[in-house]
Amino acid sequence: MPLLVLLAVSVLAAVPQSTQPVPVPPANGVEAIGVDPADLPVSLARIQRALARPPAVKLEGLGKPVFRVEVFGKKPTIEDILGPDYLKGPVAYGGMTHQEFLNMVTPKDVQGYAAFSNKEAMTVTATSLALQWALLKAIDKYETAKQEREREAARKEVQDALADLAKARQRAGLPPK
Repeated sequence: MPLLVLLAVSVLAAVPQSTQPVPVPPANGVEAIGVDPADLPVSLARIQRALARPPAVKLEGLGKPVFRVEVFGKKPTIEDILGPDYLKGPVAYGGMTHQEFLNMVTPKDVQGYAAFSNKEAMTVTATSLALQWALLKAIDKYETAKQEREREAARKEVQDALADLAKARQRAGLPPK
């Protein structure tokens, strides 16, 4: 039995079997009204019989007491709560769109390109993209020119080395190749 029921049963079992009102000790310094056992909505005999039986759960030796509660009842459905015609009837026309909600909750100074009109925002976006494209092309041309200069320098070095070789062969009296 739950602890609260055990307490209630033990208090009710202690009530004498007389029909005279039983004085209740004062609570918080206020005198309480007496309780008549005949007016109680319970059977004291049944409670005393239940207390005389051995307990269903033994609490000794477990360390912590174990309490169990069983609730018997029907689980309410949504129709029980809201009524049988909760899905019938008129609904509000034209609910808020997502963009209307965003416009309502987002401050104007942080909405997209808030400092510009739509036309100005498109201009800023287009110039930003054009500048990025032009910068990438300039970097590519620089890399190409750098590679071309390196190739030209290597070609000139090879031609100078061949010319030196031809002069050395000529000084040595060997035929030109």
